[in-house]
Amino acid sequence: MTEIAKLGKEPFMWLVELGGSFKIFFLAFVSIITGKFSKKEFIVQASKFGFDTLPVVAVVSFFIGLALTLQISKQLVGIGNTSSLGTSVAVSIVREIGPVVAGVMIAARIGGAMAAEIATMTVSEQVDALKIMKLNPINFLVAPRLLASLIMTPLLTVFAIYIGSVGGMLIAIIYVQLDPYMFFDSFRAVVGNRDILIALSKAFVNGALVATLSCTFGMETSGGAAGVGQTTTKSVVWAMLGIFLFNFLITNSVYSVGKVLDPAFVR
Repeated sequence: MTEIAKLGKEPFMWLVELGGSFKIFFLAFVSIITGKFSKKEFIVQASKFGFDTLPVVAVVSFFIGLALTLQISKQLVGIGNTSSLGTSVAVSIVREIGPVVAGVMIAARIGGAMAAEIATMTVSEQVDALKIMKLNPINFLVAPRLLASLIMTPLLTVFAIYIGSVGGMLIAIIYVQLDPYMFFDSFRAVVGNRDILIALSKAFVNGALVATLSCTFGMETSGGAAGVGQTTTKSVVWAMLGIFLFNFLITNSVYSVGKVLDPAFVR
């Protein structure tokens, strides 16, 4: 009978976990605003988010920029419209590719490690020890990681956009023999403050998702070493799903609102 009851609850467990994630995010955000978080831990986590993830983001963004520009250039060469190559690459990289690549790399590189670290502390009763010492785990563990993610993810997103654009420029020069000035002139013509705000909004959401889900799943871990492994996989998978879902929702919302306020925006 117990197994039947458990089976009936399984489809709704994600709702419970979603509610727990919102609660932890709210408590951590309040801790950040009130300044009750661990500053030392924040510096450590900011270093992990930033400098440790920078090489991975650079390599992935560069090669995605190469591949994306190569595919677009083949189509434009076929119709003899290579002058708009910079425009096509700019829209793709700034609005979509940059935020998604940075978010996914942070989820894979940092989110999994963060979840495994907190999960290990949970199953080894280190989190309980913090409570015994009257140290709030939210202030000591979650808030510094959340703040580091909220700050570093947008910065990494801007870096990913820049490196991807450089990769696109190289393909434009080598494959299409396009003048670099023409490439970046068309790039600047289509990219405005609105596009940067869209990219930074997506990056901010991605950073909040990765930190919140990783910390939530880590603090709810049970079952020893097996539980730590399951938590690590779960945090990465759910963070990536959230990144792609919110990327679509933000893009759809922006285009829906932009179509009403400024029809030229969707052209």
